[in-house]
Amino acid sequence: MLENVGGFSLVTVRKELTAISSNIVKENARNMQRHHPFTLAGLKVERKLLVGFADSFERLNMSILTVHLRSGQNDNYREINACVLPLAETPVASLIKSPWFLPRRTVVYGIGGAREAIRFVALGINALLETSSDASIRAAVEATQSLLSRGIGECGRVPIATLVRIEALGSALTGITKNVGYGGMAVRLFRNVSLPHEIRVNFVLPYAGSFSLAASPRWYSGRLVGLRFQTSVQEEALRLWVSDHSLLGCRGGQPLHAKSAFA
Repeated sequence: MLENVGGFSLVTVRKELTAISSNIVKENARNMQRHHPFTLAGLKVERKLLVGFADSFERLNMSILTVHLRSGQNDNYREINACVLPLAETPVASLIKSPWFLPRRTVVYGIGGAREAIRFVALGINALLETSSDASIRAAVEATQSLLSRGIGECGRVPIATLVRIEALGSALTGITKNVGYGGMAVRLFRNVSLPHEIRVNFVLPYAGSFSLAASPRWYSGRLVGLRFQTSVQEEALRLWVSDHSLLGCRGGQPLHAKSAFA
């Protein structure tokens, strides 16, 4: 049996080949990330869901890298911009412990309904998928389109999914936000109604606490309504919250530079 090659033992050769193979895998991962401005990781999801995300981004002329994470695979992917996961105890705990997860930097696509959005509001869910259907995926991608094309910006809206209670004329109704800025928000109501000119909105933002603001509706698109906030002592807190999300979805502290993708 051959025990050495060119003066080196087979054990040494095998170790060298293993090290080289490992380095090639890591270098390939780094090269892929350099060519793809956006890397989306899937936690506790099926691969076909990631394919759906890639297809939806492709329709917007943006190529992304998807990573189906399993145990022991995290170390090769340090530049993850976003993740998609079911809003349940185990996957959320796994996300929080991931070395690449950065609150207010990593875009979070959560699969679940209003109850899950309330339960995990502190996570900072940027887009909510009610199901894993293609329609839900497209809606979630479109909810973050402005973020990826222009960044948050000084006057921008942060994509965020949090419960809103709207008080109007002695009655109340609820909805889930699509985005929030210091000047207003877009809310998807649970039922299709017209709102009076003067309302009050109550909601919680992750890392900022509770807000109660006077507002007025400005536009409607089905159950989606755009609200403008009235001047409030809480405006400065909203400005700070928006500023804290200025690097949401960025790589290495730099914006995504994806404007041309949405020309």
